[in-house]
Amino acid sequence: MDLILSALDILMRWDVALALLAGSVGGVLIGAIPGVGPAVAIAILLPATFSLDPIVGLTVLLGIYGSSMYGGAIPAILINTPGTAVNALTTYDGYPMTARGEPRRALSLAYSASFFGGIFSVICLILFAPVLAKVAPLFGAREIFLAALLGLILVVVAHRGQALIAGALACLGIFLNTIGMEPVKYTQRYTFGTDALGSGINLIVVVLGLFAISQAFILLTDEDEKIRLTKLRGGMFQGLRELARHPRVASVSAGFGVVMGMIPGVGEFTAQFMSYTYAQKTSKRPQDFGNGSSEGLIAAETANNAVPAAAMVPLLALGIPGEALTAMMLSVFYVHNVVPGPGLFQNQMDFVVALYLALLILNVLVLVFLLAATKSLVQVVRIPNRFLGVGILTLSFVGVYSLRNSVTDCFMAAGFGLFGFILKRLQLPAVPIILGMVLGGIMEVKLRAAMARVKTPLISLIARWRSSCFPSS
Repeated sequence: MDLILSALDILMRWDVALALLAGSVGGVLIGAIPGVGPAVAIAILLPATFSLDPIVGLTVLLGIYGSSMYGGAIPAILINTPGTAVNALTTYDGYPMTARGEPRRALSLAYSASFFGGIFSVICLILFAPVLAKVAPLFGAREIFLAALLGLILVVVAHRGQALIAGALACLGIFLNTIGMEPVKYTQRYTFGTDALGSGINLIVVVLGLFAISQAFILLTDEDEKIRLTKLRGGMFQGLRELARHPRVASVSAGFGVVMGMIPGVGEFTAQFMSYTYAQKTSKRPQDFGNGSSEGLIAAETANNAVPAAAMVPLLALGIPGEALTAMMLSVFYVHNVVPGPGLFQNQMDFVVALYLALLILNVLVLVFLLAATKSLVQVVRIPNRFLGVGILTLSFVGVYSLRNSVTDCFMAAGFGLFGFILKRLQLPAVPIILGMVLGGIMEVKLRAAMARVKTPLISLIARWRSSCFPSS
């Protein structure tokens, strides 16, 4: 109880309340605009959050991360165009409902399922927090190295059909992280005597280039889609009642989201397809799936919204991000000298619980906002692509320049933007590059720290296992 009161004390500040509101509303708006998505928004906002308190900056980013999927359901259901990539499965059953004249029912059901998934996930994590606090200190340098290596392997394996290119791009990310001054003996690597590379390639520059600037290029070169909106009819609260008639599908889908979110490199897509497949296999009307099934819509939206809170577990407990968005959040921790990992759960448990409570509040704010403002929100899908592209491009370069007041960083970001544009046109993943940079840095530091205490690898592993299992011997 004292822990929760301490966490509430952290949250009861005007700047945190403003961050909660801005993150929840802003995330919905960003998610509702096809072609933008949370990765672009978080990349643009990262430099601005460095000057804020950790809880304020992270609350804004978590708000955008968690609420963008709510907003992404709006164009997915109304115009068959997912607002964010993870809302693609929502179109399977959401748009057929709209086509037969039930857009309000579909939207209400999507909001209700998303809310259930988000709340379920956060409650699970709050209950698991004491267990994490006990388990996290058992991880030393060797265990964290192996966990980071596992995360990198899972990222590659998760890209089915593209595992080879995903592995190559992850290796490129590891190489990019080695440029500049190495972290142990402080010697220069791969700088070729160039001052601009002496401090390395900044992660945020790469993130903004690969995600934000490349997306701006896509929007500027693509034609605007002709959008026809359907009139909204029916009550917005009927989805809550309909969700209550499918508790099994909702709870199992939320469970998939929590488990998949906690595994690095897996995330929303795997959780969604597992939930959707389960719902279809166990449904009394499997033929309705893909034709406007309420169970299918519940499975898709519940699973993807249960992932964001769960994805914070490896980040907070081990300092290992599972995907690009949590990798971006990791930089906010480092800027403020808050180091995720075992020490965070031991020494700042109130801060961890405050983040989870912020996620709870965010889900409530988003649901209330959506139920009240959907009629106005659907108009954001009409914004022309070129306006969005110019805005994103401008904000991206302002963000890059504000990092170190460096024109060189702007040129680097433009180069990575062009590279990201090529990757998107070829439908190749950019996420392995980001995770390669982040996890590669963790792996190098932890491996070099662990090897200093290793005589032979086999004896070291046996001794480690023996001391863990039989501490008194």
